Amino acid sequence: MQVFFLSLVVSSFLLQQPQDSVENTAPVLCIPSGTTSYKYPNNQYQTFRTENDFYHQLDRAIYEEYNDATLNIRQKIAFKDVPKAEETFHLKTNFIREKIDLSQHTFIHPNRQVYFLASFKQNNQETYHKYLVIDAETQTILLGNSNYQSNTIN
Repeated sequence: MQVFFLSLVVSSFLLQQPQDSVENTAPVLCIPSGTTSYKYPNNQYQTFRTENDFYHQLDRAIYEEYNDATLNIRQKIAFKDVPKAEETFHLKTNFIREKIDLSQHTFIHPNRQVYFLASFKQNNQETYHKYLVIDAETQTILLGNSNYQSNTIN
């Protein structure tokens, strides 16, 4: 009987939930299955230049809006919002294109701040589109695209 009682006491200690210390009492909402290492981590709480200030200090060899552009866009956004910004740019310029896929850009945190710069120019003969996504912190080019189209029919 004493062995049974002792076994019961030991079992109850083993099954009892551990008690947290005062400094470890925060509730656990989720348990991460693994850590993700980003080359460009979250920087959403940092402060960076406004999009206009950034554009004016940017090297024109990297990006320059078209002269006499029909539309220019300058935005500071989260990286996860790049597809929506690109889609809006293409809708405003009647440019049919597939939505950008960021699934290959897993090294960039979705809340990373970036600058989205876009320019569009159209005349009777030609149409020009371009956009660039630049990291707000490192000023590294992350994405970009340009397109030229002749409007003349031969």
